[in-house]
Amino acid sequence: MTTALDGVKVLDLSRVLAGPYCTMLLGDLGAEIIKVERPGTGDDTRRWGPPFAGDDAAYFHSVNRNKRSLALDLTQPAGRDVLDRLVPEVDVVVHNFQPAVAERLGVGHARLTALHPRLVYCAISSFGPGGPDADRPGYDVLVQAMGGLMDITGDPSGPPTKVGVAIVDVVTGLFAMGGILAALRARDASGEGQKLDVALQDCLASALVNQAQNYLVSGVSPRRMGNAHPNLVPYQPFAAADGWLVVAGGNDAMFRRLVEALDRAAWADDPRFIDNAARVTNREVLVALMEQRIGEASVDHWLQKLTAAGVPAGPIRDVGTMLDSPHMRQRGMVAEVEHPTAGRLEMVRNPLHLEPAKTSVRRAPPQLGEHTEEVLRELLAVDDARLASWRRDGAFGTRS
Repeated sequence: MTTALDGVKVLDLSRVLAGPYCTMLLGDLGAEIIKVERPGTGDDTRRWGPPFAGDDAAYFHSVNRNKRSLALDLTQPAGRDVLDRLVPEVDVVVHNFQPAVAERLGVGHARLTALHPRLVYCAISSFGPGGPDADRPGYDVLVQAMGGLMDITGDPSGPPTKVGVAIVDVVTGLFAMGGILAALRARDASGEGQKLDVALQDCLASALVNQAQNYLVSGVSPRRMGNAHPNLVPYQPFAAADGWLVVAGGNDAMFRRLVEALDRAAWADDPRFIDNAARVTNREVLVALMEQRIGEASVDHWLQKLTAAGVPAGPIRDVGTMLDSPHMRQRGMVAEVEHPTAGRLEMVRNPLHLEPAKTSVRRAPPQLGEHTEEVLRELLAVDDARLASWRRDGAFGTRS
């Protein structure tokens, strides 16, 4: 099978979510991913359950397919010796240690690029090197809090609320993947290695898009609006007689089709709702009218009318209903892979549909240290004596 990143080798020193998500996506595109894990415990997410599938948590499985696991103790000189030999054999190194920890473990940029000047080096951290928060430890929820996202999420009368998935980690993983692809392109053109500094808070600031720009233009921080949109009306859920649906009236022509489908065509010419700026100003009035009207009939009734009118509208579904829907199954968004302890494991497929280069699920998420000897023999051509020496010196865990 032709893949976009055939021949690219990635040494993945990251754990939890942002880094592993980035490297899994690169693996889906054909890169060879060598996941370096702490002996004995491995990636923290192996234990972040229930639910579990086989020996590991579903969380771990979600971001670690298409990788081989190498158990390596970077606190031991022998472990760092193995790492030093691996670095010149790969194209990319990814880690998400805080800056001071990276230096202590011997995976700082200066040290690794001295070993491999053409290396693409990607360091993911919570707040980035430099600045007063550089060495502050952080998880996604902390960055959601400090980065403004929680303050604009949730009901206006309720507490700040985190998003239902670790969205900052996911967005950071996507930025990191894009940066790595750009760095590989730049390296191929210039022959020089590249350094990427990717910080969760920076990525969140970028992902705030219109909300951040609203502040920079007005000087007023956005406020929590529940499910409403700060710049578009109507653009939110509404309760029908038997359930909920979302309606998005994204422009004036769409709003006219929407109110015609609601049998309230006169609203389109009402001065209070004549354009989006007027609708934003008179949000409460319009939303109250729509709530009353939509509440008079069923979800199916309104979806049929709105869909026929070309108005974006849909039911609010749970995750299972979405993944099991005929559309997602026909799109091939749920893949299957055989796992040594979990058996048949379903996974969400990479959403990039490339032709003729394809994404693929080639390997199940690895067991801890499953490929240690295989990788070292293949990349470093080491013999039994060298492996035994490293093992005695604690490179792969407890000294023996």
